[in-house]
Order: sequence, then C-alpha cells, then structure tokens
Amino acid sequence: MTREETLEWIDLILGSLDDHEMMAIIRESSDKFDGEFFKTMASETTRYAAEDDQATANRLTEIARAIAVVRQNRAENL
Repeated sequence: MTREETLEWIDLILGSLDDHEMMAIIRESSDKFDGEFFKTMASETTRYAAEDDQATANRLTEIARAIAVVRQNRAENL
C-alpha cells in the first residue's frame, strides 16, 4: 500500500461500525500490508498522540495488534 492508500484505509477502519466489520476489512486487506503500510501506521499513531487524541492513537495501536494476529494466523495456516 502507498501512504495515500494507507491513510484512506485508516479512515475506513476508524469509521467502521464494529469490531467484526473492522476485522473483515483487515482480512480483506491482509495481502497489502508492507513496509510502507507499517511506517504510515506508526506515523499516524504518533500524530494522533501529539494532537492529544489518545483515544485514536490507542485505536490504531489496537488495529496494529489485530493485524499482527491476522498475519501470524495466516503464516501458521500456510
């Protein structure tokens, strides 16, 4: 994913209605997670924290953890 695609993806995830929808979006996108994706996630988490939006920064951290679990599960199932 490019930075712009990742930012759009973050907006989609943050706007998702519930955890089931969020996880579906993550699973559908799992083949697109590359180095740029994680750099953008980290910079956006830092940006939200710097803007005193700790709730959103925490949400992005939760999303990153969910992505790590999905990736690990996928690797184990291959």
